[in-house]
Amino acid sequence: MVRLYEYRGKELLKTVKIPVPEGYVASTPEEAEKAAEKIGKPVVVKAQIFATGRFKAGGIKFADNPGEARKVAEDLLGSEVKGMEVKKVLVEEKLDIDKEFYTGVIVDTSRNTQGPVLIFSTVGGVGIEEAAREFPNKVAQMKVDYFRGVRTYDAYNLALKLGVPRHLLRPLSVAICGIYEVFVKYEARSAEINPLVLTKDGKIIAADCRIT
Repeated sequence: MVRLYEYRGKELLKTVKIPVPEGYVASTPEEAEKAAEKIGKPVVVKAQIFATGRFKAGGIKFADNPGEARKVAEDLLGSEVKGMEVKKVLVEEKLDIDKEFYTGVIVDTSRNTQGPVLIFSTVGGVGIEEAAREFPNKVAQMKVDYFRGVRTYDAYNLALKLGVPRHLLRPLSVAICGIYEVFVKYEARSAEINPLVLTKDGKIIAADCRIT
């Protein structure tokens, strides 16, 4: 199986119209500085490695201007985060986050399912296993009939089960249906958006993703 770097995964999300932050990949501090200049606002510089927990490990840092982005990239590039060498960073606009969600599709190989399971949670930013263990009433899931697929009303129903406000149903359904579309289109083993964020100006954006 092949894991995709975050920036590669977001390229796939964009093909199904899931909003992602403005961002650019950089392999040198100079490229990171130019990326921050293009974005024109405070940025996040994220080490591109195959690992979760990058923030706690020092693999995600913030910069208020292009000069700071360059310095942060200098610190990250060539370093090791969670035992992995950082060869690229993703420079993205810093989001003003109001709320974090999770949505994803995994293949359940248990005897009773043996197929894809679509998951939505009003708890984002942590592993879905941890969320399900600590907040079971904030996680909803649906066994997917592969031949039928996922419809918009399926996404609505998942969100409504968890008390999501109705004005968020349409933008959330784009992400929920879209991640299943990515899962099928690219023959993924798992596809997750975590966190899927609501910004303070009311936008739903995929802040991070993991696709295998």
